[in-house]
Amino acid sequence: MTNIYHITHHTHDNSIYVFFQGCNFQCKGCILKQLIWDCHLNDADQHDLQTIKDLKKLSLDEFRAIIKEIDVRRAVLGGGEPTLDRELPDIISMLDALDVETHLLTNGYILNEKFIKKLEGAGLSSTYVSIKAYDKDIHQFYTGQTNEPVLNNFNLLSKSRIKLMAESILIPGLIEYDEIGRIAKFIASIDPSIPYRIDGFIPINDTPWRAPSPEEVIKASDIAKRYLENVHYIHSETKTKGEIVNIYPKRAIK
Repeated sequence: MTNIYHITHHTHDNSIYVFFQGCNFQCKGCILKQLIWDCHLNDADQHDLQTIKDLKKLSLDEFRAIIKEIDVRRAVLGGGEPTLDRELPDIISMLDALDVETHLLTNGYILNEKFIKKLEGAGLSSTYVSIKAYDKDIHQFYTGQTNEPVLNNFNLLSKSRIKLMAESILIPGLIEYDEIGRIAKFIASIDPSIPYRIDGFIPINDTPWRAPSPEEVIKASDIAKRYLENVHYIHSETKTKGEIVNIYPKRAIK
């Protein structure tokens, strides 16, 4: 059984986003603490999914059957933390055999050299490593874990055939401009051409931090550009392209 519990289809680029249950970080601002479903779904779908009491995770065969029903060409394997799924290499191999590109979103914590070679051999196209913080104390406070394995494994990934990208969340009052600069400088020390994306924080219940303004996110990206050649950002006014369609779990029509 895989850890896959939710799948959505993004029509603008004919991709699916695959949600994996479980994480080895306890990020204080993780949106999945508030909403385990794709936050881009419309209100009706969100309301319908929230009535589900027991999550049913998919077997590899069930997942394959779903993929074969939709003509999709790109799969994003995302949060919680996909690398905790023991079947992840098999999931990637299966998608690769169906001519579906795979893109992994990970905190990078357990991506050691042996694991990276497995993912490389399975046909993984790219990976986005979420670098929460470069400062050890901030990282420990926010995630409950040290960032040393993350930074070491990021360096290991840069030596693989898997395309490497990075992303961080701008959190006013915690992950601020100076921290974004330190992260960007670290990435540049490995390769200044590695793409880097900065996301504006989305506040959840019981967290003391606010969402950054679009201008603040843009300023953070300008700081990162001092070190890196390829910087992008997403802020509160970034428009969602196309339609987001729930694929799994399907709810009975009432």
